[in-house]
Amino acid sequence: MSDLFGRVRAALRRLDELEQRRALLDRPWEEEFLHWAADGSLHGSRLPPVAKHRRGHSTTTGGWCPCARSHPVRP
Repeated sequence: MSDLFGRVRAALRRLDELEQRRALLDRPWEEEFLHWAADGSLHGSRLPPVAKHRRGHSTTTGGWCPCARSHPVRP
């Protein structure tokens, strides 16, 4: 039973990551904010705005950014 819950949690994490990617693609201007990509490189040229609540800009929880479409991360 715990294995089933683990698989459901993993599926929900993957869905959340995909939703974050879709949301970033809807906000292409955020790609210009400075951010560390999953491959360890620094992307962007502008400082992100300061917000009262911390919301990630330019990357997903897993570190994916729209730049990764043209520069895939290699293992």
